[in-house]
Amino acid sequence: MSLTPAAFWNALCLEHGGLSHAVLHEAGHAVMAVHLGIAFVDVSISRDPRDNKSDVGRLTGGGVQMASPEDVEELVKRDLVGSFQFLVAGALAEYGAFKHCLDGSYRTDLNLWRNYAGLLEDQTDETLATALGQPLKDALKAAGALLESLSPAVTATARALGNDDYAPLTYAEVCDLVEQAR
Repeated sequence: MSLTPAAFWNALCLEHGGLSHAVLHEAGHAVMAVHLGIAFVDVSISRDPRDNKSDVGRLTGGGVQMASPEDVEELVKRDLVGSFQFLVAGALAEYGAFKHCLDGSYRTDLNLWRNYAGLLEDQTDETLATALGQPLKDALKAAGALLESLSPAVTATARALGNDDYAPLTYAEVCDLVEQAR
């Protein structure tokens, strides 16, 4: 017996529902991107994440679509700290609301940053601190504090993403939501 998309989402987090996590996660990325001046095409949530797999075969609940795949790589090479904040903002938004993340949401985004940063070997807190210019826990704390200051915009964006039609939000629409939340 196959689960409906709604049942599948709900099974990902029995306490809050997986869809709640996904909309907050993607809203966190999108709002942090706007705050940091990182342009993107749109942000969306998957109606059924089983139909939406990443390039490494993992299920994805949605995503921030950049103009080209090279945009994230160029961003990381240009701004290690800002790109780190952008890429961990999704998991930090989940954690801020629910005190936990869906399985793999933090690790997957951190690994994306590490790979684009050229940190391909097993990393230690010391090697990550060298790349970030501060200890990893301090970088996460700073990104979390920044995201917390943007929480009204994250909430507004999550509400817009979580509507019934699953329509993506463009960069301009997220910019408007961030501005309205100020």
